[in-house]
Amino acid sequence: MRTGLPALIAAILLLTACSAVTQENYGRIESGMSREQVYQIIGEPDEVSGGGFDQIQFAAETWRGRDRSIHIVFGGDVVAFKSIRLGRTEPRP
Repeated sequence: MRTGLPALIAAILLLTACSAVTQENYGRIESGMSREQVYQIIGEPDEVSGGGFDQIQFAAETWRGRDRSIHIVFGGDVVAFKSIRLGRTEPRP
């Protein structure tokens, strides 16, 4: 039973190190991309907030990695603005 423990620990470490929140993936995201296209690159967001004025709807979505976070604002269902932040990526209180 103990022989499987090192393999399990190695697998867990490998999976947690493989975050989609990378500089490379951030560079693949372009203004005008659909939400679905973004999700195909970096997966579902960790945090979503949104609102709108009359018929103008927007959503701010955040993806967190170990050492960086990606923030995207969607106007309707397309990318309007994106940013990346390096450093700790804890959720807002």
